[in-house]
Amino acid sequence: MSLRPLTCLIVACTFSLLAGCDQTPAPAAPITTSGSASTQPTPNEDVGQGNGYAYHVRYPQLAPEWSTLGDALRTWAAARKREFLDARLADDNTNAPPYNLDLEFNVARRTSDFVSVLADGSVYTGGAHPAPLVASFNLQMSDGKLIQLADLFADAHLALEALSAEARRQLEGAFEAKLRETLPEQDQAAALKRMHEWVARGTQAQTENFAAFLVDGLETKAIGLTLIFPPYQVAAYADGTQQVEVPAKVFYQLLKPEYRDAFQIDTEADKLAPRVR
Repeated sequence: MSLRPLTCLIVACTFSLLAGCDQTPAPAAPITTSGSASTQPTPNEDVGQGNGYAYHVRYPQLAPEWSTLGDALRTWAAARKREFLDARLADDNTNAPPYNLDLEFNVARRTSDFVSVLADGSVYTGGAHPAPLVASFNLQMSDGKLIQLADLFADAHLALEALSAEARRQLEGAFEAKLRETLPEQDQAAALKRMHEWVARGTQAQTENFAAFLVDGLETKAIGLTLIFPPYQVAAYADGTQQVEVPAKVFYQLLKPEYRDAFQIDTEADKLAPRVR
């Protein structure tokens, strides 16, 4: 169970410090956005560093016909970078540790009808640890349209109820097994109560709780959805991002007619229990 908006939810990953970022920033020095002098970025990278900050964004190689998807990735990354730089400009604490933004986009799934990209990274603007960043981008390849989870279903609320129940079932089972294995018996009751409350809040059937998802499959019809829950949403920061795989049989009857042909109920996959990762 390791790892990890609608609102884009904030999620956790390890970040990298670029060369020279450990110097204490001078308060009057302007922020620049030039790339690193020692390493030239590739066309699929956006690299920069300045007085007390560094950022590194990496994009996947996408097919030319997926331009809508590529534009969405760069627009989202540009907004995160602007927020990051604005936060650095507003910080007049010259003793603050260097600010860092590390973000990577990867093609996480591809079915015969959809391609799903996951944004995974972190931003540090002070505090005990970096804030995680996560978002998903799902392209319907036939018409070049980006879809949100609600777009798939005739009744979005019923679909969210079904996904919520399945996510809660899987998460509670996985967390309970871990707690019973790692905690003394006298501490388990209180920990289990807190866990159930946390999972219940984070999996409520609300759009914002299911903003990050992937359409599951490998070059064939989709066999399900992967729901992604950032740190803090259903568990503590230390538990990382949670991914719950929901087989198509859970929601197939709730799909809009135009999407049913894109999914299949995989009887072979159903022999394996869905899992939290």
